[in-house]
Amino acid sequence: MIKTLKKLVAQSPILQVTSFNSLSVVLRLFTSLVISKLTAILFGTQGMALIGNLKNTLSVLQSFSTGGLNNGVVKYASENKDDNYNYKVFISTLLWLFIGLSIIIFFSVFFNSNALAIYVFDDIKYNFVFKWTAILLPLFGLNSYMLAILQGLEQFKKVIKINIFTHFLNVIVFVIAVFQFGLSGALMAVVIVPSASLAISLFLARKYLRLGLYFDYTIFSTQQLKFFGQYAFMSLISAVTFPLVYLGIRQSLTEQIGIDAAGYWEANFRLSAFYLVFIHSLLNLYILPKFVQAKSKLEFRSIVFEFYKKVLPFFGLGLIVLFVLRKYLVLMVFSEDFLEVTTILGWQMIADFLRVLAIVMVIQFHAKKMIWHYILTDLFLAVALYFSAIIGAKYLDLSGVVIGHVITYLLYFFVILIIFRKSLFGLKA
Repeated sequence: MIKTLKKLVAQSPILQVTSFNSLSVVLRLFTSLVISKLTAILFGTQGMALIGNLKNTLSVLQSFSTGGLNNGVVKYASENKDDNYNYKVFISTLLWLFIGLSIIIFFSVFFNSNALAIYVFDDIKYNFVFKWTAILLPLFGLNSYMLAILQGLEQFKKVIKINIFTHFLNVIVFVIAVFQFGLSGALMAVVIVPSASLAISLFLARKYLRLGLYFDYTIFSTQQLKFFGQYAFMSLISAVTFPLVYLGIRQSLTEQIGIDAAGYWEANFRLSAFYLVFIHSLLNLYILPKFVQAKSKLEFRSIVFEFYKKVLPFFGLGLIVLFVLRKYLVLMVFSEDFLEVTTILGWQMIADFLRVLAIVMVIQFHAKKMIWHYILTDLFLAVALYFSAIIGAKYLDLSGVVIGHVITYLLYFFVILIIFRKSLFGLKA
């Protein structure tokens, strides 16, 4: 059995990437668990809330620091890797854009650090966190571009190795900072690690990241900038819409049922995010570059069905195992106070399975710049998630919210299926 499985993995590139990527995902989950437990023990609910607020704010700032271009960088790195001149145009334009974004972000964050500290922490004494954020964000942006370029060049194992070392760096820096500087150290660790991982990228992948070799300060393509702008538009829609939807759902749950229900839903949402890390990382790492290179509907169909046949069964089996062990999972990640989550986690897993069925095809929107398809389906998903949750909570309390997620993702899957019906079913094998 084991020999057969090893042979299957050896013969399939997607399973090779999947198996190697699993190590990175497991390490990420482990380090996240260590950090969460340590935060809860040392700083309690207040510290957990402050760190959570910082992470959410930092996520928004990081999105602006990269211009939401990561998927676009993957696409153009993949398309131009064999064309020396076009690759130089792509890199030069990207780096000029990076310089411009870095200057804007630095001044915006640094000189508004007091206001940000009051808004995020309700305490101006933490303004130093945002001053350091302003200084370090350009390093994060450059590292994000480098990782995206590596994906476009299909250096999947390099990306995974960088992620693995970053996970180790994350927990090491956090532990040292916490015991040396307390809560301030914990906040600074959150800011430092994403930027410090640039050193890891340069060390492990310097052979492929010779950006200085391709950067020509005399080259700036307005056409390439236009292409980047399309990806930025797509990314910012999601970056703004879904956080507002999730915030609206939590507020509605608090009003309709109570603050505890909002807490249970948030815990359920976090558990979902934990196991979906594996799928999202695989889609961005392996599927997106493959879709970029696909030149026909037949190739697109082949990639989708390969994912369904070789990855989805393992994902489904994993969900079943997690469902059986859901009580122990909740106790491990949270505490006995959150056992109510076990009553809704099954519905969430069904919703997530339907979600994965759809999003493997949605990656094609990014790969082929299907801008309006992406925006309209994303808005449909956001609106449906919100109203199905509100209606579900009204009639079925907390369970109704997650049942609403199941209905929404089922409809979303059918919408995506209709869009790609000709690509998937309109050709003979």
